[in-house]
Amino acid sequence: MSAGICRLSVWLRAGCAAAALVLAAGFHGPAAAQENPETPPLREGFEPGESEREGGQPATNDPYRELPPSEVSPDRGRVQPNYGRRRPQPDQRQNYRGQRRQARQPLPRTEAYSTAPRSVRGAYAVPPAPPPPTPYAQPAQIPRPARPRVEENPYEPLGIDVGSLRLRPFVETSIGHDSNPNRAPAAGRSSPFARLDAGVTAQSNWSVHEFRGDIRGGYSRYFGVNGADRPDGAARFNWRIDATRDTRFDFELRGALTTQRPGSPEAGGVIERPTIATFGASAGATHTIGRLEGTATLLYDRTQFEDGRLAGGGVARFSRDNYNAIGLRGRLAYELTPGIKPFAEATFDTRQRDNPVDAAGFSRNSTGVLARVGSTFELTRTLTGEIAAGYLSRDYADSRLANLNGPTIDAALIWSASPLTTVTFRAATTANETTIANASGSISRRGSVEINHALLRNFSLGAIGAWQNNSYRGIALSENIASGTLRADYNLTRSVVIRGSFTHERLKSSLPGADYTANVFLLGLRLQR
Repeated sequence: MSAGICRLSVWLRAGCAAAALVLAAGFHGPAAAQENPETPPLREGFEPGESEREGGQPATNDPYRELPPSEVSPDRGRVQPNYGRRRPQPDQRQNYRGQRRQARQPLPRTEAYSTAPRSVRGAYAVPPAPPPPTPYAQPAQIPRPARPRVEENPYEPLGIDVGSLRLRPFVETSIGHDSNPNRAPAAGRSSPFARLDAGVTAQSNWSVHEFRGDIRGGYSRYFGVNGADRPDGAARFNWRIDATRDTRFDFELRGALTTQRPGSPEAGGVIERPTIATFGASAGATHTIGRLEGTATLLYDRTQFEDGRLAGGGVARFSRDNYNAIGLRGRLAYELTPGIKPFAEATFDTRQRDNPVDAAGFSRNSTGVLARVGSTFELTRTLTGEIAAGYLSRDYADSRLANLNGPTIDAALIWSASPLTTVTFRAATTANETTIANASGSISRRGSVEINHALLRNFSLGAIGAWQNNSYRGIALSENIASGTLRADYNLTRSVVIRGSFTHERLKSSLPGADYTANVFLLGLRLQR
């Protein structure tokens, strides 16, 4: 019986195995392939149970991969193991687990150089910014007004353009009081007075060459003293011609008008103020070789004296002392730095009088030589100007007249201590003619210091201190003149200025009874353009 039970179990096992084979044939057999004709064949590189992804790469997240068609049995019923074939690996550059993919930075935009041709610059022009997105409103682009330019001197006159010249005319009227109108040695009678000044300056606006002109004149009318009225004026015109890059020509016309003081040694005895008129011209050429600059200038000046009226009714013939001065000046300069240029200068001149012999019987024709060394300055726009020192000598035709010689110093310096304060220093030495018997002439040395300070943009204060020494040769005569001035300017507009000043003047002379003192007050209105 046990043997029968064993045979029954063997038959059951065989039947189960046969049923399993029949079921497998039903699912994977040819009939199943015919029922799904649209199923694509498996591509090489894919394993059973694996699906295709975009780009033709096999999926790696399916543990049950399908075999390629070459590894499937002909009856498509039995699966053969994929032994010995290498599994494909994903591209690490495109998909690297644990690291975020980074986008590449674009290259900068190509831009043309500013000096490139216009056609090239147009090809590389930067396109305008894209408009804002539709949901957002774009604000109106209101242009911002330009900031006003701050002027260095907002009350400086603008001038009038006439062709290529800019003219700045002015007229000034003043009233005041003078304690000693004639500068008499004794305490003279004071007098109120009125003064009128007028003038114009000109400046060219040329790209090459240059023209500058300055002419002004004035007249003082005294109401309480007869014979004290006097005119004065000065004029100067400069014209520069740039012939080449290294050569230029300079021309100048100049003139001055003043009066003699009744109590002076040269005009003793007159009761009015005779005039002295001086005018002249010069022409020069300047050539530059590297940093070396050479200048040669021809000079001419004419001085004329007006006859004076004496207290006794006679006439003083000052006009017989008129003379001409002709000279030649040479100058060499070397530019050490752009702001410092030292120079050496020599001047030779001769003075010829209309009448060789004066009223006292002296022949006053003379020749003179002046040698100077100095330098020009322009240090960061703070200190500008020129200073020079030298020696002069003048020899007269009459042996009875002593030679006129002595050291000289000349300077014109402007120091900008601050944007509101300016200091100006001037010094000059000249050899003057005289008509005093036995005196060959006088050496006049003048110096002044002027300080200007702007309290407001339209209100400034100024102070001037001046000193002058006249030393005569051949006689024991020396004069010292000192003066001090306080001035205030208030600009109502560019064209209207109110001015006030006070001046104290004092003369100390070695000649007894020749000293004087004067105080002058002045208040005026200036109209300028």
